[in-house]
Amino acid sequence: MPIRVLQVCGEPFAGGGQESFLMNMYRHVDRERVQFDFYTPFENRAIPMQREIERLGGRLWASGFPFGEDNRGYFRRGLSAFLEEHRYTIVHIHSGSIYALAMGAKLARRSGAARVIVHSHCGGFANLRYRVARLVTRSALLRYPTDYYACSHLAARWKFPPSVIRKGNYTVMKNAVDTAKLRYDPTLRQATRLQLGVEDKPVIGHVGRFALQKNHRFLVEVFHALTELEPDAQLVLAGEGELVDEVLEQVDKLGLEDRVHYLGTRQDIPALMNAFDLLLLPSFFEGLPVVGVEAQAAGLPVVTSTGVTRELPIEGLATYLPLTDTAEQWAQVVRKALSTPRRDTAAEMTACGYDVHAAAWEMQRRYEEMV
Repeated sequence: MPIRVLQVCGEPFAGGGQESFLMNMYRHVDRERVQFDFYTPFENRAIPMQREIERLGGRLWASGFPFGEDNRGYFRRGLSAFLEEHRYTIVHIHSGSIYALAMGAKLARRSGAARVIVHSHCGGFANLRYRVARLVTRSALLRYPTDYYACSHLAARWKFPPSVIRKGNYTVMKNAVDTAKLRYDPTLRQATRLQLGVEDKPVIGHVGRFALQKNHRFLVEVFHALTELEPDAQLVLAGEGELVDEVLEQVDKLGLEDRVHYLGTRQDIPALMNAFDLLLLPSFFEGLPVVGVEAQAAGLPVVTSTGVTRELPIEGLATYLPLTDTAEQWAQVVRKALSTPRRDTAAEMTACGYDVHAAAWEMQRRYEEMV
């Protein structure tokens, strides 16, 4: 019988970065030895991903609570009820919320889980609310987790107690990707661009959840400024989230509806990365964006904010700009980066430790050593 590990998501299951990371791992572990089950207290917005999980032998539960109203209360109530009915030896908790990591660890240990992993996937806003959350969760984050994982050193510093950081008692689990599937493919690029109707035009891409963290409003402002420099430029947006309607309304108000292509949730990420000419990621914060790693695996230049950790694997394909710069200043940099020649980066990604096969084997080894 394989080891069954419960993967708890502290946000809706929507095909975002956390889910992409988990699925990359799940597809490449030996599933006769390690199986994954998934749980979120919120909604499941990724039905195709659920079907894949079930084909691979896993299960996904979603309690369906609305996200954005009483996230802490719903997380606590949902996970507590779930763990009363389902027992696991290993519980692995993923979230951008420090509260979800702390409360999830507490509930998992009290349910009888022998190993509880808290996994930080992002940074955050350095505001009063964050500082209070750090203080009130510190005790639980020291007492209940048995293991601390993070996608980057920045993500670890943002979520884990100072003593954990000082002692180095955490592990960076790289957001590795399938470099073979993402490898630059001119034929796939041409076919996807034809499908999108952007054959010979400069294409700016963004893949991510429509949430405050991703800063879509500024992204659209930058693209609007870019159209003054590159009149044929096109913007492709993929993802779901609570701010979709607001962002599309902004697109309409700026008269960009003929240049912006909203795709919703997509599973064909290698095709999109090949079709894009540049990935634009002006997030307020990130841990280490999976989408940025995917872009670099496809040889795609990334223009991102200084709110993103400088741990993207290929320095020559990443440009970091402060969000204090104007949209016009960003547009100038984007225009210059559009001329970056595409190249095959598979060997570089593997050398940096970002190939999924080695990363999945390492995660599997760690799980097996826990039982």
